[in-house]
Amino acid sequence: GDCAVHITAAGTGFSHIKVGDAALGHGLAALASLSKSDARLMAAITDSLSFEQACTLPTTWCTVHMSLLAARPASGHDVLLHAGAGGVGLASQEYCHFIGNRAMADVGRPYKHFYLHKMGLAGRTLSSRDGSAFALGASKLLGSGRLRFSLNSLSADFIACTFALLRQDGRLCEIGKRAVWSYERHEAACCNHFTMIALDSTIDQTPWW
Repeated sequence: GDCAVHITAAGTGFSHIKVGDAALGHGLAALASLSKSDARLMAAITDSLSFEQACTLPTTWCTVHMSLLAARPASGHDVLLHAGAGGVGLASQEYCHFIGNRAMADVGRPYKHFYLHKMGLAGRTLSSRDGSAFALGASKLLGSGRLRFSLNSLSADFIACTFALLRQDGRLCEIGKRAVWSYERHEAACCNHFTMIALDSTIDQTPWW
């Protein structure tokens, strides 16, 4: 799991962290007083981050990074971020702002809409509770355009609506775990692209990513 630690022992073959460093990353038994990890999954941190802040970053930002690597949206592209007020949603907004994407996001409660408005998405928030309202609002925002990328964690009608809003070269990156589409279902129904993002299995299979 995510962790922020002091390195008390280290192996050989790497130089980016050493004994005594403060570091963040992914560790086994991350809540224990002593945790083990692969050095490729750790990075040194400075005093600009507290341990409490640092341990919130690895999974959130790595998930967003993996999704953006898969989709590769460019400046000016329209992107949709489902559950925009969550950790991944907020991190992806910062990432998309850096790239220069035109982001829109869906959220539930009114105070979350208000919060995202202050974050720079005024007039570009949608409902994450009503699939019909979401589809209508997103279509109005896009006009004659289409989405280049969507990061999804919702289910049911939101998935089908999002695929319908994507360009032919668009990509939906799925990070949800419940009622998600299979690759076979997507291939039978859509002509755009679909990638399932699972950081836990990626870490197990390719820790050097």
